[in-house]
Amino acid sequence: MHPPIRSIAAALLAAWLPLAAAAPPPVEQRELLSGVLWLQQAPEARYATLSIFRNATTMLEEAIAAPDSAAIEQRGSDVAKLPPAVIVDLDETMLDNSPYEAHLVREGVPFEEAGWARWIAQRRALPVPGALAFAQAVDKAGARIFYVSNRECFAGENPCQAKEHTMANMRALGFPRADDPGAFLFKGERPGWGTDKTSRRQVVGAAHRIVMLVGDDMRDFVSPPQAHALHARDRTLVALAEDEIGRRWFVIPNPMYGSWMERLGGLEGQYAALDSAALPAVERLALGTWNMEWLMTTGTHDALLARCTPGFPPSHVRAIPCNKDRPPLPRRVAADFDALADVARRLPADVVALQEVDGPEAAATVFREGWQLACFISRPNPQKVGFAVRTGIPYACNPELKELDIDGATRAGADITLYPGTPHAVRLLAVHLKSGCFAGSLAEAPAFPPCAGLRKQVPVLERWIDARAAENVRFAVLGDFNRRLELDAVMDAGNDEARPDAVFNALSDGRPKGAVLLRATAGQAHVRCSPLDRHAPAAIDNILVSRSLAALGRLTYARIPYDGATAARHKFPDHCPAVLTIQ
Repeated sequence: MHPPIRSIAAALLAAWLPLAAAAPPPVEQRELLSGVLWLQQAPEARYATLSIFRNATTMLEEAIAAPDSAAIEQRGSDVAKLPPAVIVDLDETMLDNSPYEAHLVREGVPFEEAGWARWIAQRRALPVPGALAFAQAVDKAGARIFYVSNRECFAGENPCQAKEHTMANMRALGFPRADDPGAFLFKGERPGWGTDKTSRRQVVGAAHRIVMLVGDDMRDFVSPPQAHALHARDRTLVALAEDEIGRRWFVIPNPMYGSWMERLGGLEGQYAALDSAALPAVERLALGTWNMEWLMTTGTHDALLARCTPGFPPSHVRAIPCNKDRPPLPRRVAADFDALADVARRLPADVVALQEVDGPEAAATVFREGWQLACFISRPNPQKVGFAVRTGIPYACNPELKELDIDGATRAGADITLYPGTPHAVRLLAVHLKSGCFAGSLAEAPAFPPCAGLRKQVPVLERWIDARAAENVRFAVLGDFNRRLELDAVMDAGNDEARPDAVFNALSDGRPKGAVLLRATAGQAHVRCSPLDRHAPAAIDNILVSRSLAALGRLTYARIPYDGATAARHKFPDHCPAVLTIQ
């Protein structure tokens, strides 16, 4: 610990418990020290929350006058005639619990429910600067304020102790509606009221137009999967959030804890996530690909199935097919997502190109803590392409390769740069090419539409590869090629002019000089990775790396097998993950 930090540790205000003489905090909670001190000692912390609440107060009139809702749960509904309501979080939004967090730092103990309950029972939390005046302004403006909190009511409690103590605490402080139990919606108070606040926002929205939301965590504004997608910088959700922030969504800074930390995992993950000005030391790069076979949330599956369409829907249509002559699309539930998440957790990959995934929200059901979900293509069709990147690896999204959607019904390519702006930069293109032409001749393409489509995609892909080679950057193309490149590559010894059906040779033609690719599957015998694997005698998933990238080290390739019984029981995809490691 830096000496100045050690010297000010004694300034922690843990008024709810008598404390020993000042001493450096134990290691276990030392990471909380600066965050707690900032909230308790820095004038900037007070001025930050004062400015946010004053701005929110200024925006109240406009928010109440607007006919629509600030809540995602009410988007698209006719709510103009409903009375206005403002939803606020409690802890670190309305109430300051930093003395309890200071106790954790001083004692070096983890958060535990019994200690938290004792703190609530003492009814000694003070208002966050600006919160009380804002709540009173809401009440004066004629909007009803609702306190939606993850303070918890436990089964069998009547009345709920946390609620009783909180109402008494806030009544003494002068908060409006502090004597109205209906204004407080606590976790566990009703069946279905879990950590996710969505259902409670829906209860408020059933009788009110939600005109403003205030909280210290993105889960105070959106569902947990959507919050995860925001952390992963999903373009659609980021655009929505940035449109509302400072207008009808007001975020209170909380440097002590929050859902943003969950995706980082423990201390090792948190330190790995630090973005340093120094160049990262990259000792290996492991590239993965995984076609996840129509991965979408259960709710999305059910909603789209109810209005499924004959045949495969085009890119601009938000729909799924309901062909009678094909197996039904997998409907996955929580246990299935958990089983897939266990596979993702153990993947020896730094980045995974994903196919057939309905964007970051769906990906978050499987790729949880320790992953960033990024650069998904933008089409409404739920079969999307994107990336999962290990937390701590910097990246930048490039424009998607829309030209790969050659007929308005195939997938664009997702384009990302890892370690941008450093000597370690690597450009990756995730693809999911036209299906059906696994080994057929592209020379006879007009007679078979799938091969005709693939033939149109090959020059698009070749131009992208040639552009990267001309830029002299390291790059790779990875994903579901829907083509057995191992069989394809031996069709011809290199004369792709004579054999236009030799797809790999067209992509790796050495023109320009850097456009020479190595196949991850080269020389690898194809072994079925599970009973679900339908892609014998050769893989259609592949990873093509530029020679400049391959030259960095030793290459090892592996397909990650499934346990057959688990795969069948939990509706695993018919593709297994594949990983190429450059050591």
